[in-house]
Amino acid sequence: MLRWRRPTLPDELLIDGRRVPVLATRRAGARTVRLKANAISGCIELSLPPRGGEDAAVTLLKSHHGWLAARVAGWPRPMPFAPGASITVDGQPVLIDWQAGHPRTPRLAAGRLQLGGPLESLPGRIERWLKARARADLAEQTLRLAAVVGRPVARVAIADPSSRWGSCAGWNRPEGARIGYSWRLILAPTWVRTSIVAHEVAHLVHPNHSPAFHALNRQLDPRASEARRWLARHGAALHWVGREG
Repeated sequence: MLRWRRPTLPDELLIDGRRVPVLATRRAGARTVRLKANAISGCIELSLPPRGGEDAAVTLLKSHHGWLAARVAGWPRPMPFAPGASITVDGQPVLIDWQAGHPRTPRLAAGRLQLGGPLESLPGRIERWLKARARADLAEQTLRLAAVVGRPVARVAIADPSSRWGSCAGWNRPEGARIGYSWRLILAPTWVRTSIVAHEVAHLVHPNHSPAFHALNRQLDPRASEARRWLARHGAALHWVGREG
């Protein structure tokens, strides 16, 4: 007796020599299969209904191979934390200059990030250095602009979100709001980082995206629209900094 076997979704696809993970997720309210090529995560994402959908998903992957190939071809390339590799800091290219005689702590000088120490801990030390630099810069800018609008800030934190560059919570708390940012903003030009800070500080006064909010945002940062366009074009690449592949 022949039994029907449910199609098996691949864990990855080989697209133009590039191994791309396939991530399938079941959604409670989904009725059809949806396909997305995520330039930030570097994954092909499939949304499936609570039950079934595997056969439709396999068919979708095959019928959209050309579409997927075109999307993947436009994805950024990894920028690893490795000797001789290049990353960006404040929007400028920086060469990772590891030498045994350099101090363990990273030091930025003349377009080079100089550091020594064990090679196996190099990626972690560079990431911690970038995060510390981001925290200090973003906290200073946030407190400075918050003083301009006369609103308190209780905490400035950094994380590594994939869907937003900044967030503002507790804007109406007497002790002040909690503002969070992506540490990857330290990789972007300074004026882009300032724009995100201005956006979140404007939310201290207007917790929405009303005309009054946009007016204050433009007052705090006249380059707000330009920064949004820059992030729309280059933001995904910031999420590839530090990746091996």
